[in-house]
Parts: sequence; C-alpha cells; structure tokens
Amino acid sequence: MEGEKRLFINLTKLFFTVIILRCFYLQVIRYPYYRNLSNRNCIRTIETGIPRGVIYDRNMRPLAQDAPALHLVFVPYDLENPEKEAEILSGIISMDKQEILRKFKKKYINPFDRVYIKRQLTKEEVSLIEENMPVLPGVFVQEGLIRDYILGKNTCHLLGYTGEISEEQLRVLKEKGYKQGDFVGQDGIEKVYDDYLKGIPGGIQVEVDALGHQRRIMGRKYASPGNNVVLTIDQTIQEIVSEELGDRRGCIAVMDPRNGQILAMVSRPGFEPNNIREYLNRDGHPFLNRAIKGMYSPGSVFKIITEITALETGVIGEYDRVECTGAIEVADRVFHCWKEEGHGWVDINLALPYSCNIFFGTIGMRVGVAKMLEFASMFGLGVITGIDLPGEKQGYLPDKREIDPLNLSIGQGPILVTPLQLLSLVSTVANGGNIWKPYIVKEIISPDGKKIKEFSPELKKFVYISEETMEILKRGLKNVVMFGTGSRARLDKIEVAGKTGTVQRAAEELGLGTHGFFACYAPADSPKIAMVVFLDNASSSEAAGIAGKALKRILIPELNDSTRAETEELENVEIF
Repeated sequence: MEGEKRLFINLTKLFFTVIILRCFYLQVIRYPYYRNLSNRNCIRTIETGIPRGVIYDRNMRPLAQDAPALHLVFVPYDLENPEKEAEILSGIISMDKQEILRKFKKKYINPFDRVYIKRQLTKEEVSLIEENMPVLPGVFVQEGLIRDYILGKNTCHLLGYTGEISEEQLRVLKEKGYKQGDFVGQDGIEKVYDDYLKGIPGGIQVEVDALGHQRRIMGRKYASPGNNVVLTIDQTIQEIVSEELGDRRGCIAVMDPRNGQILAMVSRPGFEPNNIREYLNRDGHPFLNRAIKGMYSPGSVFKIITEITALETGVIGEYDRVECTGAIEVADRVFHCWKEEGHGWVDINLALPYSCNIFFGTIGMRVGVAKMLEFASMFGLGVITGIDLPGEKQGYLPDKREIDPLNLSIGQGPILVTPLQLLSLVSTVANGGNIWKPYIVKEIISPDGKKIKEFSPELKKFVYISEETMEILKRGLKNVVMFGTGSRARLDKIEVAGKTGTVQRAAEELGLGTHGFFACYAPADSPKIAMVVFLDNASSSEAAGIAGKALKRILIPELNDSTRAETEELENVEIF
C-alpha cells in the first residue's frame, strides 16, 4: 500500500513537472512566435490598393500613373438592411439597385473583409454618402488609388487598362500573391508587363476582435510602388497622329524603320480606360486595336510585292511596257482598272505611281500566284510580327488554289494582313531589307531609378533583294507621292515615299464603303520614320492626306501650329 502511494506521488510530481516545463516552453521560449501569431490574428491591414509603376514615353514623360481616389466599400457582416441601403446608394452613385444588391447578397469567404461597390467617387457622391451614413451601416468611403491615363482615349489600346481580377485570372495568379478584389492589367502594356508594374500593397492597420469586427485604428502600412516601364513611344508623335486621325474609324501606326521601335499607335473608336463599363455595348468595336488585331485585304499596297516578284524573277524589265485601255478580258471575266479610260502604255516606273491595275494584273498572271505568295511570306505578310502587345493577329495568306493572279496582284480577294504588317513591309523597303521585330517597351527601371531590364532591337531576318530592284521600287514609291496617287502626302521641304491602297469591300450593294490604306516612309533617301494609315470607310487618297499632315508636323516641328490650323482643299482620287 505504501509503495502504491509513493508511485502515485511520483507520477503526480512528474505530471506537474511536465506541465510546468511545457508552460515555460510556450510562454518563455516560444513567446515571440505566439506573440506574432496573436498580432496577426488581431491586427489586420485594410488595403488601399496595389500601387503600380509609372509608364513613361521615350522622353520620360508620364503616360500612366497612380493618383489618389476615394472608393465606396462595404463589410457584408455589418449590413443591416441590404434592400434599403441598395436603394439609397442607387440614387447617389448612379448604379442599378439590383447590381448593388447582387454584391450585397453574394456569399463571401470572409464576411468581415471590405468589398468594393464603386471606385473613384466624385466629390458630390462622397458628400451625399457621408450625409446618409447613419442609414448606411456597413458602408464606408475608403481612400485608395486610381490609374491616371494622361492622354485618355489616345493611348487606350496601346497602354490598355486595369480592372478587378476575374475568377479565372485568380486561379492562375493566386500563387503570385493576388487575391479577390485586386486590380490587374487587362490589356495592352498594363497586361503584358503587369508583373513588373505591380507593387506591394499598403493600407490602414486596424485591431479586430475574435469575430473580426474592427475595434480601433492602429496605424498605417506604407505601400511600395512597382517598377516603371519606359516605352519607345514619343508622346508628341502620339498626340499628333491622334489629332490627325480625329474621330475617323481606323488606325495609325508609326515606326522607326532603322530599329523597329514603335513611335506611336492609335486606333479609333477608342474608350476611356477608367470607364470601361460604358463602352461594353457600343458599336464600332471600341476595344479592337485595329493596328494589330484588324485584318484587311491590303489593296494596292500589295503591288509592292507584285513589283518585287516580277523584277526579281525577270518576268519584266524596268522599261517593259503594258497597254492599259481601262479593262482586259480574261476567259469569261472582265478585269477593270480604277481609271475607266485607262493609262495607255506604261512601264513599271509609271504603273506604280499611277497604281495601274491592268499593268499589275498582267504581270501578276505572268509570275503566277505561287511566286507572289512566296515573296509575300518572305516579307512577313500573314505572320505575326511578335510585337509586345496582347492579341496580335497573323492575317491570312491563302492557298494558291484559293485566289487568282489578277486579284492577288492588286491585293484583293481572300488575303488578309494587319496594318502593322504593312508598316513592317514598308519599313523593310525603307531600310533596304531588314525585318525588325516591332517593340514598344524600351526598358524597365526600379522606383529608385535602377535599370531592371533593357530591350534592344531584334533583327528577325534580312530579305535579299537585288540593289537594282530596290532602286526601281524606291524611285517608284517616291513618284507615288510626287505626282501619283499619293500626292496628298507631298511635302515641300521633305521627300516622302509611299503606296496607296483602296480596298473594295464585299457586299458593296449594301452600301459599304471602301477601306483606305497609305503606307509610307520619310525622308525618302534617309528614312527615319515609317507610317501606315488605315481608314475603315474612306479612300486611300484621304489616308495619304492624313499621313502628309502628320509627317509635316512630326518632321518640321516649327510648322506645327500652322499645320494644325490650315485646311487644304485637295482632289479626292479613288484608287483601287
């Protein structure tokens, strides 16, 4: 009996010794760990947005940057009368009551987290919300960030926009630290370089109880901005081409033919990057960047390829002539020139400036579809350029059985290219055969100015064309502007070389107009700038006129003001 009592006492001592040692371990040795864990449970950060880096033009002028803003948020758990609060808010922030109710009644993983109702409130909206705070329990005005796009619509397709992360995006990006409610790049540069632009979020640190209710504000956690992105874009050129394009449906893209740097890119119609909702159901495809996603028949700009093919294969010589009477009959088909009475006897030196369909149709039949398609592919038509923007289309080069030589020789039929591909084509001619990969981002730098990454020109390939062919072609392109179909692009002090192209659209009986192209470079003998102008419903002469005005303001800056003010009355020539 005595032995059992002693055993019980010893076991009790051992038990209490273990408890004391365990308490010492937890409360003394592991104190820092559990103190930190406790703090994490009771101290939370209400994020005020993820700061993004600045997007600059090539001269370090900001094109997109963060700006402070006030947002409307709510805590699901604290709502008392969702129906009544939704009705009050719908009359203040111009949102549909049902849309607000859907947000209020959605099941959230953490009902104590703040959820956005509307971002970027106006001063009037903030004032009215604050007046109604007593009847809006659970609803708050919270400070945050908004993206400020300096040129608005004029860079919308280029820079893109940011938006709340979707469920599909969240599944992909969750491992990178993204969470529900975060804003990410949704298109353009904002999307492609989101990983670089995204910063570290900051916000207000608050103490919460065991249920997650906010008890008091503890302080502020400061955010860290993301890296800055420097573009090859020139803001001045971007503004000039935007002004010259105006409200016409189409696009303009400008590139340095010496290295592939994109200097400007604008597409119409556009959208306000901070007001996406209003453009979702608008006509004209406002979110379509026509420069890289629009696919069109190239029209007479393709005659550059037809001429190169004929000269390089020896099918024609420089002074071989063809008679244009306005039409030719091939089998059971009559093929027309755009000039009804014809051009008479012309050689290549006149056929290109006058854009004679009969001449090019004739030599097209001689060289054949296969050879023209071979040279088209050689120059990158029907192939994506690889530009650092999302969603670029590759166009379409038809099979040789899908198109006849007459149509192909003048760029009609089932051949599709993007305006950027035509810009690359004319740039390759301008520089003598180099096909550069077009690019928009020049470098990425940290917030403190350190270079993170630099992008250099990338030569995709060199197209071997004889000097004689290039000389004949370039002389013809200069004459297109000097006295031919592109005369509306002629400048007094600087020689411009280019090619027009008006595309007849299908179902013309329905009243559809023509597409108008003009692809050019200048100065003609030492090219520094290449440009393509595309108009969705106009002639190529109109496109040439826009290019001429833009080039004048870009290359002769001192004439900028007078060029903007003057109006030119020029003959409107239809080219096919």
